[in-house]
Amino acid sequence: MSSKREDFLLPKAFKPEHYRIHLTDIDTKNNTFQGHVTIQAKTIESKNVISLNIRDLEISKAIVTFADKKVLNLESQSYNDVTETVSLKFAEEISTDFCLDIEYKGHIQTNMSSFYRSDYKDSITGENKCTLSTQFEATEARRCFPCFDEPDLKATFQVVITASPDYTVLANMPLLNVVEEKGFKTHTFHTSPLMSTYLVAWALGYYDFIEAETEKAIYPTLDDYSTQDGSSKTKGKLPIRIYTAKGKSQYGKFALSVAKQIVDYFSELFEIPYPLPKLDLLCVEAYSHNAMENFSLITFRPSALLLNTENEADAELGSEAAQKVAYVVCHEIAHQWFGNLVTMKWWDELWLNEGFATWVGYHAISRLFPHWDVDSKVMIESHEVALGLDSLKESHAVKMHVNDPKEIEQAFDTISYLKGCSVLEMISGYFGEEVFLRGVALYLKRNKFGNATMEDLFTAIGEIAKVDFLPKVNPWILEVGYPVLTVKEEEGKVVIDQKRFLTATASDKNRDTASSNWWVPLLTSSKNEFSKQYEISEPSTSLELDPSSIFINTNGYGFYRVKYESAKLLKNIFENISNLSSRSKMSLISDICNTDSVSNFFNLLKSLSSVIDTKEVYVWQMIFSYILTIRTLIYQEAPAETIENFDRFALNLIESQIDSALEYIQNPASVLQNKYDSADVLRTQFYEAVLLFAGHLSHKKVIAVATSLYTAKKIDASNRAFVLQTILSQPNAPLNIFEELVSKLDTLALDELENTLTAIATVTNPILYKPCLDLLLNIEPMNVQFLTTSWAKNPCLHKPLLDFVLENHSELFKRLIINPVIIGRFVAFSFQYFSSIESLNTLKLFFSDKDVSTYDNSLRPTLEKIEYNAKYVSSNLKEISDYFK
Repeated sequence: MSSKREDFLLPKAFKPEHYRIHLTDIDTKNNTFQGHVTIQAKTIESKNVISLNIRDLEISKAIVTFADKKVLNLESQSYNDVTETVSLKFAEEISTDFCLDIEYKGHIQTNMSSFYRSDYKDSITGENKCTLSTQFEATEARRCFPCFDEPDLKATFQVVITASPDYTVLANMPLLNVVEEKGFKTHTFHTSPLMSTYLVAWALGYYDFIEAETEKAIYPTLDDYSTQDGSSKTKGKLPIRIYTAKGKSQYGKFALSVAKQIVDYFSELFEIPYPLPKLDLLCVEAYSHNAMENFSLITFRPSALLLNTENEADAELGSEAAQKVAYVVCHEIAHQWFGNLVTMKWWDELWLNEGFATWVGYHAISRLFPHWDVDSKVMIESHEVALGLDSLKESHAVKMHVNDPKEIEQAFDTISYLKGCSVLEMISGYFGEEVFLRGVALYLKRNKFGNATMEDLFTAIGEIAKVDFLPKVNPWILEVGYPVLTVKEEEGKVVIDQKRFLTATASDKNRDTASSNWWVPLLTSSKNEFSKQYEISEPSTSLELDPSSIFINTNGYGFYRVKYESAKLLKNIFENISNLSSRSKMSLISDICNTDSVSNFFNLLKSLSSVIDTKEVYVWQMIFSYILTIRTLIYQEAPAETIENFDRFALNLIESQIDSALEYIQNPASVLQNKYDSADVLRTQFYEAVLLFAGHLSHKKVIAVATSLYTAKKIDASNRAFVLQTILSQPNAPLNIFEELVSKLDTLALDELENTLTAIATVTNPILYKPCLDLLLNIEPMNVQFLTTSWAKNPCLHKPLLDFVLENHSELFKRLIINPVIIGRFVAFSFQYFSSIESLNTLKLFFSDKDVSTYDNSLRPTLEKIEYNAKYVSSNLKEISDYFK
């Protein structure tokens, strides 16, 4: 099989300049359509064969027309199913610019990719409906129209759709005209500016919409709009619409408010006004991703765009659902500049799109909602996750080697998004956010409507920072992993050694941990006051620092771990723990848990419990996550007494907060005096996290209140997760409550559905295992991830889950393999906290004869994690048991 990138790239003989795509005969009964694409192309080299990307399309006719009206008819065509290319052979060589017309037949997909259907129940009439929309990233455009499907082959696009008059039809650009003929409407849209094929989009559905405009009137209009540079004769306010299935548009008010503010903010930040004359945000009923950044027609899954409230003020509280909507909207709108306006040259630099959009998405919601403590949120959702995955041998460099389409799909992973984000955060934190963003703006202006590389980005940032950036940043992007800094005290100085941090696995005792030296930016602090900046790049460095009170990696901006070898240094930090910022505490928790003894980790938790600050919700979410992870890993091997002692210790950490938390959950107004006050908002989130944690560990008072709220039917968005998870996670959880919740799954709003599935998967009552696992074969595949994230930390279900997968693998994998994102998440989420060699060997044997090519980047790290988990248990179980004696 071909493996070189060059084998998958199209010949460079011709370059597209403009596409006109016309879809007709859209048949939702047979899931087919007819297409006619016209491609205006420039000839670079004379050839008689035109190669295009294509998959699952039947070409019936192809004609080349020249400027002088001369016509060449298709002589033959051949298809390569490995490279997904069709070769169209003509009788004569093509030596001048030309127009290629292709007529073809295509298929409407049902797997949430390419041009696909979403089936749903109308919320007003109860009728079964379907809408049609596109998801072309990364290489699915070729499944809908023959094209030059590579990101650096940008062109302009005009979309024409002939469809039933009942449909509202949308595309990247505003509507030019509609013509009705023979019972159908033909919708012709304005021509787009230059963009890559994966950003082309259209949708057909039964939609409502709400709309707003930006405050600023600096945006291009259709008045003499230029498709080459996005300029227009006159400027105006940008119209923004939220489109949804009928009856749901009112739930888009919060997203619309965020969008109108953030377009103005990004236009100022990037020093380039939004480049298209409209922006639509579309809710798609069936969606494997959170969203897709199609140029000016951004598509979202419902829970990433809609809030089940019409009151924007309620969203200001920063519920998990509201924060998700705000972040995803900001992330996708950021892509309109970083990814769409300027696009990576090839998919190996996908991180340029996703890493930056992740970083600036968090940056944006921090500016819009300062009372949410987004800076700490980044630590737990991005930084910490990336550190975990990149400590594995089976990780990969941020700039990922990708060739064929299967590899490209797997590049959309934690490393591209979250390590990319974390490296950018480290650079921004060290050199300053203002300098960093001025460099980004320079990069965008230089490469507007073009393609670029990481060298272009870091050259621009370096010019503003007056630093030669590439030598510093190359190891972070081009090599796998990151360093651990070992901090020692020698003769009144602080000595810092660096080597690669790897999670030790049983089969890797002699691994090389010093494969690279990194440029390491240090921000040191003393008593929570900034001390000094340093840059180190040698294996060992001695610094003139006061070892009595120094803290390395202030605010956790550095993407590395710190191991304090000096007991004196660590003791001083513990004694002054209250002086650390929230992010510094989180950095310390993560470092101690991953580089030090489990006893020292428990000692750190004791120190933190003595200085609880209810504003530090993310500090405690991290603590709870680590505690539950350790409990999950040891659960099957530990004596019952050890688990009882472990749970008692964990609950004692937050016992002082239980009564206040219960008072809040029963009467939120007792705490929440001001929805815009950071202390009040974070305190409510802290109490919710405390109760969720205590409920999982069977705190009697907490169970009683959760049961009371459920019985009284007093469940709302603020307490749903706590109530349902607390009740269902108990060993005696009632079957009737489980069955009641399952019976309602089809009628729940999507954010409620996700919450309910997450709760259902926490069951520990054996009579609920089978009906819980059976849901894998019954719910929509796109929602399976909400079961698996809970199963991962539910050790009671690990063996039943594995047995279920083995017994039902044919039917199960047939459902999940339809989309690489869905199957990849299932594998990565379900098994990541298994902790026995027996389960590892079973999984290895199970997958040994399967085609894992679409999800091996998820499978390999997962198997390595299980190997590490097993070693963790064998190395630490005795110490854990002894600690609690």
